This record gives sequence, C-alpha cells and structure tokens, in this order.
Amino acid sequence: MASATPQPSLKERQRHEREELILRAADELLLERGYHETSIDDIAARVGISKGTVYLHFASKEDLVCALLGRGIRQLQATMDDILAAPGTPREKLHAILRQMSSGMLSRQRMQLVEALFRNPELHGRLTERREMFGNIWEEPQRRISALFEEGKAAGEFDPDTPTPIMVSLFWGMMSPQHFRMLIVEKQMSSDLVVAHLSRCLFKGIAPGGECPVVSAESVSEGSTRA
Repeated sequence: MASATPQPSLKERQRHEREELILRAADELLLERGYHETSIDDIAARVGISKGTVYLHFASKEDLVCALLGRGIRQLQATMDDILAAPGTPREKLHAILRQMSSGMLSRQRMQLVEALFRNPELHGRLTERREMFGNIWEEPQRRISALFEEGKAAGEFDPDTPTPIMVSLFWGMMSPQHFRMLIVEKQMSSDLVVAHLSRCLFKGIAPGGECPVVSAESVSEGSTRA
C-alpha cells in the first residue's frame, strides 16, 4: 500500500504564504514605481513585516526579482495547461496562449519595467548565474508549444516541411520584450492590435503550401566561411 504524501507543517505553510505576499507586493510596487525606485523597505512596508523578514526569504532585491521571473514562467505553464485541456484546434490554442500572455505582460508599464530590469547589471549577473535553473523551468512550456506545432502539422494546419524548432523560435520571438517595447511604448500601438497582426503573420507564414528556398551545399559553405 502506497504511503500518503506528507503534508507540509504549519510553519512551512506560513513561510510559503508569507513568501507569496512578498512576491505579490514586490510585483505591485515594481509596476507602480519601477525597479530603481522600489526598495526592500517599501516591499516590507506593503506586506506589513520587517525588512529583516524579507531578507529571510530573499537575500537581495535582485534575488527577489529572479524569483518573480520564475514564478511568472510557472504561471504561464499553468495557463497553458488550462488552454491545452480545453477544446480547440492547435492554431486556436496557440492564438489563445498568445492572447493570454499579452493580457498582462504587454502593458506599457510592464514593458518599461522589463526594459529597466534587463538594463540593470547586477540583475543581469544574477540571471546569468541562474541560467541553468531558468532553463529547467522554461523546458516544460517549450515542450508544450513544440507539441502543439507537431499536432498542427499532423492535422494539416501547419506546413509539415517547416522544422518545428523554427516554428517555436518564431512563436517566442514574437513575444520578445524588446520588440514589444518598441511597438507598444514607442509606437503607441495597443497590445491587442500587435498580437492580432503578429499572429496573422505567424500563421500565414507556416500555413501548408508555402515554398521554402532551396539551400545548396555551396551556399551553406559560403555562409560558414563568412561567419
């Protein structure tokens, strides 16, 4: 007889709940004030705890932001699971994922925050140090998107001759924060309009019946030489 999964203790549950409150407060303040204008003191005050208690969970503001990024990826995975479980074609499900991602991530405030975060050298260093961890967290959403493209190929929705990694690269490339910052913040386009046009371009580009230029061995060799 299989043993029951041990339940977390009261202390562990309280720690987890407090950590969630800290992350929620940090997310709110970062959006309201920006990265540089938000301090650990501000986050502690928003939660109603001491600064020292925040440091018991996160050693620095950079570590806290890294935790927020990981949390965001896990939330994206949960959203994907809901969409994949619902009825619909692979194309409809991919479009639904794009729409859901755009609803929160692509606001002007969040675009400006993402830009500030990735320009911060200390945070960039923390992200580099944790590249393997983020790669592991990101692996499952990547697998789900790849499976949808494969399913779409089998159903005749997508071009079977286009390599799936190319399709996946196009999909995530459309969600690049840098590109969206230019379109939404600088060009003042709405996120709905951006997603609608990019989705149309993506699905039109990978539709069956498209022609792929033939790449000769000579051109590959020349490209390697130039590189």
